[in-house]
Amino acid sequence: MNKKLIIGIVAGVVVLLLLGVGGFFGYKMYTELAEFKAVGSLKEMRQFSQENFDLKKQNKEVTKRMADIEKQFAIFRKKAIANAEARAERKVATASASFMPLSGTYVLAAASTQEQLENCQDIQELIKFEAENFETSDPSVVMQQDKICGTYIERKLIPLFKYQMLRVRASMTGSLGHLRPDAEKKFEDARRLLERWEVPVDPELEKYIRF
Repeated sequence: MNKKLIIGIVAGVVVLLLLGVGGFFGYKMYTELAEFKAVGSLKEMRQFSQENFDLKKQNKEVTKRMADIEKQFAIFRKKAIANAEARAERKVATASASFMPLSGTYVLAAASTQEQLENCQDIQELIKFEAENFETSDPSVVMQQDKICGTYIERKLIPLFKYQMLRVRASMTGSLGHLRPDAEKKFEDARRLLERWEVPVDPELEKYIRF
């Protein structure tokens, strides 16, 4: 086999290899272009990219918002539990004092009025928390709030207390007059108890505890 024939064969093989490699890469490029084209046009790809960016941004904002709500709820819960704990302790003290002769109804009227006020404040804070964190408002809840806050228990208790005290005053005359100092001391102790638990007393109640 002469040298020219060998060179020709080698050249042919090289050409075939080049054609094969070129065909393979050409087919691969064609396939990739076809896949890219199947995904969509450049305009569609840009739109998709923008939408994906917007969704990620919204997700980040929602995540931050949820974290803020959880933080606010933790504060709200901590305050609610602390209030409930203090009120439970106060309830024990005022409930016991309400059994005292004469001054018991004084304590009961003041404590019940304060409890009713706190019920109103609790529902107001709950509605405010919902509005600020969830931007919702249920009309039926607002109506319930009006019902709770519009229940003025002192309007029923004060007249009963007045009637009782007028009878007590009338009875402490003559030979029973010596009981007045003891009665006034009971009311003084009751007043200090209420002050210790930060329970305000309606001025109308105060008018009828002097003998």
